[in-house]
Amino acid sequence: MKQLKATIMKANMSDHTKQMYEDEFSYEKDDIVPPPYHINELKSMAEYSTILQQCIDAYRTNILGFGFGVEYAFDFNAEDVKPVKKKTAEKEWTRLEEFTKYMNYDESADVILGYVLEDREKTGNGFLEVLRDGQGKPAGIEYLDALHIRICKLSEPVDVEFRYTENGEMKTMNRKKRFRKYVQVINEKKVFFKEYGDPRILNCETGKYDDATPEPLQATEVIHFKIGSGTYGIPRWIGNIVNMYGARKAEELNYLYFKQGRHVPGAIIVENGMLSETSYQQLQDYMDDIEGSDHAHKFLLLEVEGLPTEKGLTGEEDVSNVKVNFKSLAEILQEDALFLEYDEKTRNKIRSAFRLPPIYTGESQDYNKATADTARKTTEEQVFQPERHLITGKLNTLFLPDLDIWHVRFLLNGPDFRDPLEIAKVLTPFIQAGAVSPNDLRDLAGRILGKTLEEWPEEFYHRPLESRIKTADGLSPSEPNQLEK
Repeated sequence: MKQLKATIMKANMSDHTKQMYEDEFSYEKDDIVPPPYHINELKSMAEYSTILQQCIDAYRTNILGFGFGVEYAFDFNAEDVKPVKKKTAEKEWTRLEEFTKYMNYDESADVILGYVLEDREKTGNGFLEVLRDGQGKPAGIEYLDALHIRICKLSEPVDVEFRYTENGEMKTMNRKKRFRKYVQVINEKKVFFKEYGDPRILNCETGKYDDATPEPLQATEVIHFKIGSGTYGIPRWIGNIVNMYGARKAEELNYLYFKQGRHVPGAIIVENGMLSETSYQQLQDYMDDIEGSDHAHKFLLLEVEGLPTEKGLTGEEDVSNVKVNFKSLAEILQEDALFLEYDEKTRNKIRSAFRLPPIYTGESQDYNKATADTARKTTEEQVFQPERHLITGKLNTLFLPDLDIWHVRFLLNGPDFRDPLEIAKVLTPFIQAGAVSPNDLRDLAGRILGKTLEEWPEEFYHRPLESRIKTADGLSPSEPNQLEK
């Protein structure tokens, strides 16, 4: 236990050891806060665990896999909304859609955020670099590997202009805020970044705030996504790290058992004699073949020589009677891999740390349609949807004021659990009662047919069938002549 703790943990700078932090960062010189756990080791755990990467992939797929969207920040169809506000919101909608589309020129925004989310789940920390255009507005994002990033101590408070809306009007206020710097070191090259929203100019090479810094050397900004409220985030699975090491050792033990060929089916017992030199060498060669492949399905011929005894009546040296017995050892052989129950419980603990049911990690033998739908809906409600709100909430809070967008916001899409066929069954009594119009059913019909069906523009199709029958005498000439049939 002590050895595991010494390998992965780091309490403070006074306990600084070369074994744990023999990296390229200058913690004291650059005022870097040391992480509580070895970042390199945390990130590599997914390569050794048989369940951790599956849980992380489930988070990434279900949180970001449905793509970005845009939604209005108010009820667009409300009667009291002014046309000017609607027109402004429509323009902002188009601007935000274009910004989302071109956040990164190589990958889509959800892919870049997927890399950040994967780092956050592995190490507790994910970093996103933000690039600004010539007008000082956010223009692009880039992924920063958490393996090479460290966080500096808080700076002194600085004045920041904070913009917000009140009763539909944009207002500003000044407040004090403390920012952090971030350091990236790769192959002994050091680059500094500043926290998003820091109004000061930072030299990316020296790490000093200097207004005279030329534009090519001005540091870009970083958004830190983390788990927890500390300086560094902590992985949600950290409490199970000992179990993960134990499961890995169990896997290695089983592997070595088969690799080293310890499948001894029986013992060869020689009484009153000894193996010949040739037989001894053959047996030694057989045992030295660790894989056992060269001697598979072959016969092993042993020659045994008796031990000489005292001379008998004939004056010749007698030889003892040799007995060779084979004793079966099958009862002590390992019939299957060891620690299977321990490994299964470890997998359950890791899934529990992520609050994921087995169906999300490919273990769905015990599920039927009802239980699978319940598990998916519960996990969506309790895990994935709140995580989407955390991500979009941070992006909306930071990006939208700088983009001068106030009427629309980012949205991460989720899955659609609605079954069109089930909905159609439920709607049958409503249709018979005349509670829905043809246009109300167009979207549902489109999902069943696998195509997009637009609403019919005529007012005739916006009223239920029953109401049209009652008012048949007042139908306009432009309406279809179906009621006459």
